[in-house]
Amino acid sequence: MSIPTGLPRRLEEELAALNESQLVAAIHPGSVVVQAGPGSGKTRTLVAKAAYTLESLIPPRRGLAAITYTRHAAQEIVHRLDVLEVDGGARIAAGTLHGWCLQRILRPFGPLVGMVPPGIGHVIDDKSVEWVVLLQQCLDEATPGSLARFEKTEICRIRRRMAAGITEDDRDPLVRAALKMEQRMRDRSLYDFDLMISEAFALLRRNPRITQLLASQFPMLIVDEYQDLGPVLHQIVLHLREQGGLEVAAFGDPDQAIMGFAGADPEFLIELASRRDFLNVSLNINYRCGSAIIAASQAAINGSRAYHANPLRTDPGVVELVSVSGAIGEHAEMTVMKIDELVANDVEEHRIAVLYPGKGALLDELITALDDSIYEYVHENDQRLPGGEFVEFIRQCAARAIAGPQPVGTPDITRTSVVPTIRQLASTYRVLHEGLGQSSPLRRPAVRLVAAALHTVRTDAALAPWISQLNAVLGLDNLASRSPLKRDRHAVESLLDIAAGNRLCVGDIAGALRVGKITLTTYHAAKGREWDFVILPGLIDGVMPRRRWNDLTREWVPVPAGDFEQLRRAFYVGLTRARQAVILVEGDHWLSSRGLSNRYGVSPFAQMVRSQLRRSS
Repeated sequence: MSIPTGLPRRLEEELAALNESQLVAAIHPGSVVVQAGPGSGKTRTLVAKAAYTLESLIPPRRGLAAITYTRHAAQEIVHRLDVLEVDGGARIAAGTLHGWCLQRILRPFGPLVGMVPPGIGHVIDDKSVEWVVLLQQCLDEATPGSLARFEKTEICRIRRRMAAGITEDDRDPLVRAALKMEQRMRDRSLYDFDLMISEAFALLRRNPRITQLLASQFPMLIVDEYQDLGPVLHQIVLHLREQGGLEVAAFGDPDQAIMGFAGADPEFLIELASRRDFLNVSLNINYRCGSAIIAASQAAINGSRAYHANPLRTDPGVVELVSVSGAIGEHAEMTVMKIDELVANDVEEHRIAVLYPGKGALLDELITALDDSIYEYVHENDQRLPGGEFVEFIRQCAARAIAGPQPVGTPDITRTSVVPTIRQLASTYRVLHEGLGQSSPLRRPAVRLVAAALHTVRTDAALAPWISQLNAVLGLDNLASRSPLKRDRHAVESLLDIAAGNRLCVGDIAGALRVGKITLTTYHAAKGREWDFVILPGLIDGVMPRRRWNDLTREWVPVPAGDFEQLRRAFYVGLTRARQAVILVEGDHWLSSRGLSNRYGVSPFAQMVRSQLRRSS
């Protein structure tokens, strides 16, 4: 397939560097589904698609929308477009689904039809006390005795299915609680992320003219991680495609669908791929993993896929299975021993990741073992800090301040590090303004302002005065006070209080600064990322995959089949994060909170890999 001429030089060079499947996906003028396996260059292809669309397929006064799973992913798209010499500017609306619904549907079009969009402080999230209290009140009325912390996941799943038009039985007390929850929020002019999305979809369905206006503004919609974005997003895409005539580019991988507990389903992506008005493209070359790791990962999902290693790669990679005889504590000790071996062989710590399935005894033991070791590490789920995009921006600034004015080190280090450049931070700063409907500084003034706010500091510099200095230049507290999200309004003040109360240093929040540090994170949070060496401890039946306690039979029973498949795919994601080697630590028992031994054997996922290794030996 030939590459069109007249494009910016760097974009032309980028298209020339793509393989045939990537190029087809990037320059196809109609709707396309891109099924992209691990390490297949999905983000590169997506950005090339966005760049080519902006340059060649849509008029200068129109743009494209890009919906991503995280804000970081959206910022990465904008940054890479800049590298390709494609200035999207106001022509590209990149953000999360709820952010896109708020900024591009509810705010501009809601007032036109008498609907009041979320105002300052009107958005609550499911981690806030107010949201949990409201849900508990609804549960108390609909099904007394139910607790919000146990039912919140099912309530969210029900709400998303109803928003997508899927009928739920209103005789079910949890369905009644979900309906009460939504009505109470409307009565109080409150929104959460799910309600923002469902109200945006309802607005589109009730008002065909709004659908047409949106389609006129953004004739192309690109969706990343389609398999994890849920039923409402799928219905919005179908609506915009069928009623608005938008072209859609959906990127994802059914084998990496790990958000089923939230209502996501890989069948949504498969449905799009089967439609006649979509071109189905598969990216089958895994540029990240060697053939041995690819074979092990396919054994883990109990199937054969067309993925194969980069033909230019000569080594197959390493899959190492390590058995321990003790309980969870020995898994953590073995993890540190394997890190010792890697570091003794000149592997830098930032090239190593340790993945765990979730909170529990395994995480506690890993933290204890790493704290007792000689190694620095980044635990990404730091519960001391408030959440939200303002705190995340401050954390990114902290990493940049410690790293100095230039990007960190060599190309190999920057590939592992996610420390943003001054220019990227300026872009995020502008996005914070735009997300609040505020006029943002132009690109160059924003770069100068952020550069002026950041001075190189030591890791052990006191955090509170540093935040105060950053805030004085950038006015973050004033900006945050205008946010529709309640958690953001006092985010800077809360972070200052935590910093002073805990005597935190700048280095304590600079989670993005990974050079010289091991990464400790979950399977879910590892998605879309890569390290040279990945260690997966706790491969015990009952830990990964987990088991549930049955009060009637007085035993730990396997999770339902659907949950088991979710965990299998999470394990697949973990395996395929490794470029050079994956180390699996397996065992046959674990201890309950009362110290009782539970022996259900080695994790079935590890057994699948072991069987594959025997066949290939």
